[in-house]
Order: sequence, then structure tokens, then C-alpha cells
Amino acid sequence: MHRLHHPSRTAQPPFHQVPEAEQDVITTLSRRAQPRAWLKAVTWLVEAGAHPKALATTTLSVAVDLAERMDFERGIVLYDLEGTARRVGVSRATVKRHVKILRELGALVWLQHGSRRNLRLPGRRYTATATVYGATIPPVYDHAHGHRLSGHGYTARHIGFTPAGREQAIAAAKTASARTRREPPSRTPQPHAPQADLSGTSTTTRTARAKNAKPKRKSLLGRTVTAAVYRAADRLARALRPLHPWLQRSRIAQLSWVLADKVAEGASLQQVNAWLHEINPVHHYGPAWRPAQAHAYVAAQLLRDAAQARETAQRIADEASATPPTAEFHQALQTMRQHTAPTEEFAEIATVDDLDASLLQQMRADAWWRFKHYGDTDLVLTAVEGLGTTAAARLYTHQLVDACIRFDTNPRLQPAY
Repeated sequence: MHRLHHPSRTAQPPFHQVPEAEQDVITTLSRRAQPRAWLKAVTWLVEAGAHPKALATTTLSVAVDLAERMDFERGIVLYDLEGTARRVGVSRATVKRHVKILRELGALVWLQHGSRRNLRLPGRRYTATATVYGATIPPVYDHAHGHRLSGHGYTARHIGFTPAGREQAIAAAKTASARTRREPPSRTPQPHAPQADLSGTSTTTRTARAKNAKPKRKSLLGRTVTAAVYRAADRLARALRPLHPWLQRSRIAQLSWVLADKVAEGASLQQVNAWLHEINPVHHYGPAWRPAQAHAYVAAQLLRDAAQARETAQRIADEASATPPTAEFHQALQTMRQHTAPTEEFAEIATVDDLDASLLQQMRADAWWRFKHYGDTDLVLTAVEGLGTTAAARLYTHQLVDACIRFDTNPRLQPAY
């Protein structure tokens, strides 16, 4: 949080209300400023009575909220009317009134005027155009403090002081130094100073520092999360959260942490996006339910997938280490198959017409769902390879079979994963 400066009162500057035509970045006479210098100038303007309606409480509280959210280099800040009113503890009308006072002081200029036009961002029903302000210092402040400027308007820069301004700056520096001055160190021995350990149990070597170092934080699956992995997961969460409405109740930091394992595995943006579509709760619980803590739901799915991967790996290892069947076993199995006639219950279906109508409808719906949502053509193409194109078309319809074949043969339509 920025610390408020309380300079000594100088002669009250004449009040000159900046007209609305000069409150824009193109027409302003004020120069841009970083948040720390800007907050110091606003404090001086308010305490010097540069505006008759400015208050040392509310106006400065609104200014502090803006300064805390400003870009440190350029002094650019989003308006955020609702958030400012909530953080400062005042009404929306009060925030509007004091932001207007800051504009009339020449301490804020419009960089972008907001509007109610919907930007139509992915995953959001309505997003208006935000108002963007720039922090500025008016000429009355520079004149009172003897600042020399280079340039004009918003792009002007502070390059030095006039003789009177230099004396004023030196006096202010001495005052600030006197407030923070400390006593000189004592030359007498300190009776409570710790004694050197000569027993050999204490060391400052690299090994000792490594033992005292804090352990690195682990991910959900036990991986070490480096700064690079966390930054990549943060970018992934910011890109994917607007695309999945059911993730909106979780913060970016929460989502980036649970997605760190996907980044560590080397998954791409398209792969993680497809995985989030796959675990979408609407497929399992219906469209009326959304998780209150979406990141916890994603974490549970991660742990479930990890458990399934371990089970699969264990099964493959068991099958690889198992003793293969002997020749006598194969011969006995063949003899049993030859002497066992298929029963009517397990008789093979000869044609597509033998399928039950409801079962056929369910098979087609399942194949369409897999193809439409995931680009999965395995069901249809397996039927084409085993039954032929004509029989597969009777089973899954000509439209779906043709679409799957075109999708499989066109490399531009292949999914990124």
C-alpha cells in the first residue's frame, strides 16, 4: 500500500477547474506520473485546498485505491466503480463525485472512455467496455515546487529544479531525514551478544544452508512446481477460464495451481482444453449443477486419472510378467470350442436389421455425440473396417459415416492433441 505524504502547507494555490475538454489524454496540460509521485501530488493538492470540494478523507481514500491498482511504470488504471466503492466503503455516487474532483484538479485524464457496448468475450454473457484513467500531475503542482519540465502535456517529463525549487527539495529531504534519523551505534561491548560456537556443531557451509532451506512446494501429484511451471499454468488458466463457464467460481490462482501437473506433463493448451471438456460436470450431473469450488472438482478428476493410470500400468506389468499359456492349454481350448455349439442367447447377429430399434438409436446417438464433441471417429471407422462402408452406413447413417471419413482423411480437421 502506498504511504501518504503530508507535506507542510504552502501558499494556497488558486483554484482553476480543469474543463472537461482538457480532461483527455490528448488535450490535457498535465504530465503523466507514476503512482508514488502521483499520490504525493494529490495529497498536496487536497491539503493545499486546490479544490473547494476535495476532502482529506474520501478524496484521498479513492486516490489511494486507484494508486494501489495502477501500472507502476505508466500510471494507468481501470476505473472499477463497483470495486472501488466496496473497498473504500462508500456509495457508487460518492466514488463518481470524487473521481470527478480528481479530473477537475488535473490529476486524472481519460485514456479510454467506457461504454455499455457488449464486448462479447468468450464465456461471458455481458462485458462492457471499461473506463481507463491515466495518473497525471497538473502544472500548478510543478510551478509551486519549482519543477523544470521537458515537453508539453501528457508526455512532459520532470528534468530538474529551479533555484527556488532546489532549495525547497533540499529542505524537504532534510525534514524527511530528521524524522527517520537513528542513534549512532554504541562502541561498548554488547553483554547479550551470542557467543561463537567452537564445538564444531554449528557451520555455515552449503550443506548446513541446504538443511535449513524450506522444502519446495509439491503439486497435487507430488511434482516439484518451479517458477516456470507456475507461470505457464497461470497463462493456461487465464486462457481457458473464459471458455468454460463452470470454472468461473474459482480464482485464477486456484486454477493455475491444480493445472500445474498438466503443464509439468507437457500438455498443450489444446490438450488441456479437450480434457476440461471431457470432465465437464454437465456430462455427469446435468446442466443444472455447477461445482461451488471448480478447482477442487478439477483436482479430484486429476487424482482419479492418476489412479487409473497407475492401475493400467500395474495391469500391463502383471500381464508382461505372467506365465504364457502352454500348448496343451491351447489345444484343450480349441477342442472345447469345436464341441460346443453356440446357444441362441449368444448367437451372432447376422445383419443390422436384427438389431433392436432402441439399441440402434442409442448406438447412433452415442457415435454422433463422440464425433460432435470430441472429434472421436473410432466407433464409426471400426465399423467401416469390419463391416464395410455400406453396412456401416446402414448402422450409423450415411451422413455420419461420410463426415467421419472426411474428418479422418483431412489433416486440417485433425484435433491438436
